[in-house]
Amino acid sequence: MARCVEFNEVEKIEKAMNVFWEKGYTATSMQDLVDAMQINRSSLYNTIGDKHQLFMKCISNYFDTAMCEIREKVAKEDSARQALINIIKDKAAWIVDCEKGCLGIKTIFEIAPEDDAVRNLMNKNNNIFLDFLSETVQKAMDDGEMDNSEDASLMAEYIMTSFTGWKQSYILHRDPIKIKKMSEFLIKNLFK
Repeated sequence: MARCVEFNEVEKIEKAMNVFWEKGYTATSMQDLVDAMQINRSSLYNTIGDKHQLFMKCISNYFDTAMCEIREKVAKEDSARQALINIIKDKAAWIVDCEKGCLGIKTIFEIAPEDDAVRNLMNKNNNIFLDFLSETVQKAMDDGEMDNSEDASLMAEYIMTSFTGWKQSYILHRDPIKIKKMSEFLIKNLFK
């Protein structure tokens, strides 16, 4: 007789995500995952799938959670300019405070070059974030809070790639003051 699956999938995916985040995809074994998730292997395969399918769910969960948080924060602001400033300051603080780094950036460099499914998912997620950021930049431009001589999508891409550069700098130098100064410099140059 088949056993009923009795676990909270969202909670288990969160646990698996933390293993992938800490160890990376390649270094994570199925045993690492079943140990962290505290489920047996057959339950994992029967409900979620193999390691790759689980990883894809983890990446989707990571991105969806981050986008939900950023959308909520932006919605609380009356000014698109202030929303952008908050996004930049929050990202700078997160880069310094989050020892694990960004799961998205790790995934892009570790797996996306060779894995079409991962690359496509990361590209889709990236485009969703860029579209959201572009809309926020365009609103700041339309409201006269930001120079509108540049393309909003180009400005959004510039902001986002700055975050990646800051993370690289922080990994190499461990200098939180430098990250803070770079974020202030970005803000100053966006809102001249």
